[in-house]
Amino acid sequence: MQKWQYHCTVNTAQAGHRLKQYLRGDLLIPKTIYHELRIHHAVTLNGHYQSVHTTVATGDDVQFTFYASDFSTPEPQYQGGDASQVHVLYENSDLLVVDKPIGTKTHPNRPDEQDSLMNHVTAYLGSPAYVVHRLDRDTSGAIVIAKNPVVLPILNRLISSKRITRQYRAWVHGHLPASGTISLPIGRDPLDKRKRQVDGPDAVAAITHYRVLQQTATKSLLAIQLETGRTHQIRVHFSYLGHPLVGDVLYDPQASHYSRLFLHSAKMRLLLPFSFAPIEVTAPLPQSFLDIE
Repeated sequence: MQKWQYHCTVNTAQAGHRLKQYLRGDLLIPKTIYHELRIHHAVTLNGHYQSVHTTVATGDDVQFTFYASDFSTPEPQYQGGDASQVHVLYENSDLLVVDKPIGTKTHPNRPDEQDSLMNHVTAYLGSPAYVVHRLDRDTSGAIVIAKNPVVLPILNRLISSKRITRQYRAWVHGHLPASGTISLPIGRDPLDKRKRQVDGPDAVAAITHYRVLQQTATKSLLAIQLETGRTHQIRVHFSYLGHPLVGDVLYDPQASHYSRLFLHSAKMRLLLPFSFAPIEVTAPLPQSFLDIE
């Protein structure tokens, strides 16, 4: 049976915690998986099985072993794919960050599709890959992918708690103040199921921060940070303000004049599971972003 084994060293901030708190609170291991570790005695402290109520100290070695049977997440089955289509920005034994090209889906919508990013990554790895978050088909740039079911829920928790952050670049029509925050709820568009709109049905809070980096006579290049992650959030917010993203076929009336949607996931700040070491990964701007007039 497939298994994954990890060693962690307790640091000074974690010292004094009970082993249970260390695993669930410090390492972000979900309750259901923690339960499997416990009932299988699959976690040791300094080489010996200990009660989960044992207090850990600085420098203690904690080892834990996960088995495939511990996880209810189905093993993804992405067929076909072309490994040469994968442009790796960062990789370790648990995850990789790749530069998704424009026009490529993050994952297939049907079992017979073979041209999504996840198909290509599976071919590159030669083993299953797990979706952590998504980018729209017409958005390019950095996206993180889990290599195993162990780190998948930890990465999800890091994203939901905003300890993993992403910064985007976008060209919009017109000129805006040098920086700003857009706080407008986003819901469905009752007239077009593909779209979202401000204050639409089932609207939820959405907050977008931006900074102007560059301007031409008619456009602005923005650095954008999301505080929430709603569907089409960037596109809807700037469209509502009268500054739609350039080339956005859903929200830009002038989209037919441009070759692409000018939205790019440019920078990702990650905390690596278990070590929580911070890294920053940058996806270079496509040439089209540099050539725009």
